[in-house]
Amino acid sequence: MAENIKDFLMENVENPIKTEEVKFKRFKSPFKIKSLMADELTKLRNDATKQVLNKKTHQYEARTDQNKLTDLMIEASIVSPNLHNAELMKSYGVVDGDPTELLQKMLTMSEYGELATRINDLSSVEDAQAVKETAKN
Repeated sequence: MAENIKDFLMENVENPIKTEEVKFKRFKSPFKIKSLMADELTKLRNDATKQVLNKKTHQYEARTDQNKLTDLMIEASIVSPNLHNAELMKSYGVVDGDPTELLQKMLTMSEYGELATRINDLSSVEDAQAVKETAKN
């Protein structure tokens, strides 16, 4: 089969960014989230990774802080509300301009977890069942 490079040009492929609204009863308006691209996730993972000295080998090793990575992924995926809005931050007592702190003050633990799950699902190309079916065939 001959390769047609035009099939892969950006203008000829579907936009991979998906959006979705997530409604929580406590808020009048829904949160709007978007899927993440692979390059965005790589940058976020790098931001959540630091070099740590292994005391046994005396070598530096990369360690990813999974909690920080989750926080960064949620922050990067939220389209609305604007997490950098000064009025919103002031309303929740966030003085240092940290969007993650704002989200953690705005949301309950279950709401925060629900956002993380929905963002992960939205960013996934296929669900687990589809992957299993493909593997069987």
